[in-house]
Amino acid sequence: MNLYCNINCCPYGGLCGNALVESDKIYLGKNVRTKALGVVAAEDIEAGEILGQYLGEMEHVSASRSNRPRNNGYRLVMKLRPERPTQPIRVAINAEKMGGLMRFVNHSCKPLAKFVEVSNGRRSTVVVASMQDIRQGEEVTVDYGDDLWFIYRCRSVGCRHRHMQDTQDP
Repeated sequence: MNLYCNINCCPYGGLCGNALVESDKIYLGKNVRTKALGVVAAEDIEAGEILGQYLGEMEHVSASRSNRPRNNGYRLVMKLRPERPTQPIRVAINAEKMGGLMRFVNHSCKPLAKFVEVSNGRRSTVVVASMQDIRQGEEVTVDYGDDLWFIYRCRSVGCRHRHMQDTQDP
């Protein structure tokens, strides 16, 4: 688990290098191929930079995928488990009704960034961090993993979901 600072614990008022601040190197744009909204690099981004926090409503969901409600496209289930749970549950961040820019990061089987869980004492959250250098104008993408809630048609040579590409959306 990675650690971060905030205004309550940082001698610099949450303004040190471990603070969670949304990058000004990104903006909400359109995917060239699909015309869908996505996060785009406004300038070059170096590998390892934190681009922003995945914000939304916190909720408890079943640890079992089969017992969870269908993902609406904005629910990110964390690996973190609540302290002393009475049943097998996980914490999820649901950005459907509220959230920040990171809720518009699209999926790719060859992502340029990744979701990273970070913690500060008892508080945990998820950020998007670049895995490699991202050039100005490139779309920032992450790998949503195997728990997709839609039929993905990336048509990438290494696409893990190509068996689903001719299927109807659920």
